[in-house]
Amino acid sequence: MWPLLLLWDMGLSGIIIEVLIGLIGLDLFFRVWRRKIYYVKVHDFSKGHSWCSVSDVELAVHCSVCEHVLLGGGMRCDSCGVCADEGCMRRADKRLKCKQVSIDAISMKHQWVKGNLPPESTCHVCEEDCDTERHFSDFRCCWCQWTVHEKCLPNLADLCNLGIYRNFIIPPNCITLRRSPRGRLRSQCLVASIKEPQWGPQWKPLIVIGNGKSGSNEACHILSSARKVLNAVQAIDLSDQEPKIALQLCALLKETQCRLLIAGGDGTIAWVLNAVQNLDVKNLPEMAVLPLGTGNDLSRALGWGPHIDGAVDFRSILKKIENSSSTLLDRWLVELRPSRHLGIRFPSRSVRFNNYFSIGVDARVALNFHLTRQSPMYLFSHRLFNKLIYFTYGTKDVVEQSCEGLEHQIQLFIDDKQIELPSVQAIVFLNVDSWGAGIKPWNMGQDGVFMPKCLFGDGIMEVIGISSSFHIAQMQVGMSEPLRIGRGKHFRLRLFGKQPVQADGEPWEQGDSEIIIESCGQVPVLTVS
Repeated sequence: MWPLLLLWDMGLSGIIIEVLIGLIGLDLFFRVWRRKIYYVKVHDFSKGHSWCSVSDVELAVHCSVCEHVLLGGGMRCDSCGVCADEGCMRRADKRLKCKQVSIDAISMKHQWVKGNLPPESTCHVCEEDCDTERHFSDFRCCWCQWTVHEKCLPNLADLCNLGIYRNFIIPPNCITLRRSPRGRLRSQCLVASIKEPQWGPQWKPLIVIGNGKSGSNEACHILSSARKVLNAVQAIDLSDQEPKIALQLCALLKETQCRLLIAGGDGTIAWVLNAVQNLDVKNLPEMAVLPLGTGNDLSRALGWGPHIDGAVDFRSILKKIENSSSTLLDRWLVELRPSRHLGIRFPSRSVRFNNYFSIGVDARVALNFHLTRQSPMYLFSHRLFNKLIYFTYGTKDVVEQSCEGLEHQIQLFIDDKQIELPSVQAIVFLNVDSWGAGIKPWNMGQDGVFMPKCLFGDGIMEVIGISSSFHIAQMQVGMSEPLRIGRGKHFRLRLFGKQPVQADGEPWEQGDSEIIIESCGQVPVLTVS
């Protein structure tokens, strides 16, 4: 404070000193703000169930309160499995206890829910079929998923070991909650702390992340399925909480390596992995993929498949994760440095990606699709419909040739060596061996010819050229192959004029600039052979 007093003695007005003190206060405020702690939000199940529709269930479902068959629909709690018709929902909230996110107990006890058992359920005691008469009978534990006859129930011990999926589950007696400070969020709690259950290194809790408001709501069904088997706090909807908040569960378990199941497309995966790299934990979480996007190139490269067909069996997904292998995925940083315009240099910005980065005609098609999807007239979202839009814009560019002569508007340097470009309308930097919704361009047409493989964990990217939109269509049916430009670890481009670019399917238009691409680390991923 003494420098301010000295300034006062020098005749500086008290107003200026107050401004300086205010600036110091602002600096302290922003320092505290940067250290802000985020809490994962979760529904307060002590105040009622989390209801969702059961109108699409094929088998007969009984109301858990009045025990009548639900005709023409009804509601089911997507956490504990209790069902109710509209007239019994309030009574179910009061009478039937839901699956609790957190409990104050040393050991776990079974939480039995009567009736509405899964098909082909077997009694854990006598090993005979349960619910054979299709009436409201028998029980299921909503934690370990054991099913048991009503007559056999007294023969079971009270303690619950969480069943065969225990290594995926955060036990409720290990979680401490706190009330939300905001009055309008009375139905929600915040996760304050998590202690490890001391089950050994095989315990790697699974966090399921999806965007419930994107696409055709497939992520909603997956999150609902996850809540039935796991602790409800482990199913995170990105439409309600950002990835940096969702991953606070990993931050609360600093000594334990978690696993992530990302239900979404390449854009959602990149969004989550950006937050993963910012985590301050001993071991970054391992990522598995449930492909819900249009291209799903990373899912294809990791062995999780091109897309999900039909209803999702969440337990089979857990078995695939259990049998998967862990490896590392390279991530890359694109630094965009705009050129001076009228003597003004605009600020640089950076983008991270893990699949591919491209300039030219394929980015033009992606940009047109992106603008269409943002339009208020875009009312129907489905994978096939999206592919039809892509096809329409690709066909349109065959005629327009909007990126013709791209080789004259770009200078490319690979590992500090300038590359002479062929006639191209797109340049693609590949980190994974899948591009354009399943094309494997780097090794196309190379049978019997030695060619280094395109690997996602070797710190090297492959660069290919595309001559036109029609060239892409030919590659998709195996009638052509790309123009192989080179491979390397460090890339620099000089871009003259405005061109469409994209990183992992997220497009924009980039003006005159210098573009630097270099490695920015690796993240653990799970692969399926």
